[in-house]
Amino acid sequence: MSYDASTMRLMGGVPGQQLFLYRTADAIGTVDDAGYFNSAVDEYNLSTGDLILAVTSFGGSQALSALVAGVSAGQASVTLLA
Repeated sequence: MSYDASTMRLMGGVPGQQLFLYRTADAIGTVDDAGYFNSAVDEYNLSTGDLILAVTSFGGSQALSALVAGVSAGQASVTLLA
């Protein structure tokens, strides 16, 4: 699958300090790939330092992961927080 804007919700904040909730059937190994959130840069003003709480599911086992966004030249990357 791929990023789906209909399952992304801005919970609050300002650019660089925004908090998002994102739900997907994709595994975290897909969600944390560079470029996965590129569309969110324009759609949600995703900025470097924003946090994404991602509810992911792989084989029916849901997981919650925290990601921090990095954006450069309109391209998004995320880092999985341990």
